[in-house]
Amino acid sequence: MRRGRSLRWMAALAVLATMAGAGAGGADADPAVRPPEQRQALLDLAYTLGRAHALHRVCAGSADDTWRGRMQKLLEVEAPPDALKTELTNSFNAGFATEEGRNKDCKTAAGLEADVARRGAELARRLAGAPP
Repeated sequence: MRRGRSLRWMAALAVLATMAGAGAGGADADPAVRPPEQRQALLDLAYTLGRAHALHRVCAGSADDTWRGRMQKLLEVEAPPDALKTELTNSFNAGFATEEGRNKDCKTAAGLEADVARRGAELARRLAGAPP
């Protein structure tokens, strides 16, 4: 059961990182002119990826950079101006810090996977322009 939930969680968060750039109108969109609600969703996505990174490392080990790599990809796709890049990085780090100190074992981290996946899926839909 836990393995199936984990795979769904990882799949949902993988979608987050790949869909974030599509929400503002595709590849030609200027991230500096995102509407405020999309900018906030992008910051929330960075926070969610940070949480996912911390949760994943509980089970995969501290050397695992799976979700940090996804955050890097998100920054590449978005190519945000420096101020927004700093905000996104700070949001990712805050999400990581929130979960890092709270969870010491894989079983506890796995219990939060469903919540993170639901939140991530909601953000992905919002950024992709789909109705919630």
